[in-house]
Amino acid sequence: MKETWLLINTLYFLFGATMYMGTMWVLRFFLYPTWRVLTPENVDDHFGVPTTLATRFFTVVVPPMFISGIILVWSEWGHWYVVLSAVCLAGIFMLTWVGQGIIVPVNKMIRGGEFNGMAGLTPLLVRWMKLNDIRFVGATITWAAIVWYIVAKGDLLGALK
Repeated sequence: MKETWLLINTLYFLFGATMYMGTMWVLRFFLYPTWRVLTPENVDDHFGVPTTLATRFFTVVVPPMFISGIILVWSEWGHWYVVLSAVCLAGIFMLTWVGQGIIVPVNKMIRGGEFNGMAGLTPLLVRWMKLNDIRFVGATITWAAIVWYIVAKGDLLGALK
């Protein structure tokens, strides 16, 4: 039974890491180019709504990832797999710190219209994109660590016994 819970835990972390990385990749490769031409008139539709929805989604998905990451580290203590588990846990901490501590305040400024026309909006969006480039790299590393962990374990259910 313990093995099944560890498997579910690992797969949940994989789910969250995949969603996070996927979101960052979509931002980087598909949305950034269009956000360079946002105006005060259309910023809420093309920035405000998506960032609000993403924040709501990840507010539910990420907290269990912390627990999952702690369980991964705990369950691998004494094995080399603990390194991959620790990268996963550190990754979700870093992503949350950058997101909640630095990016969300910028989100609120943009959504709240706390800028002076295009001259104020453009630098905020550029700052927002540069900050999210950090999360782009962090989310990719976190995802790679959990995938490497799963692949290295091979038969994950059998390996967790």
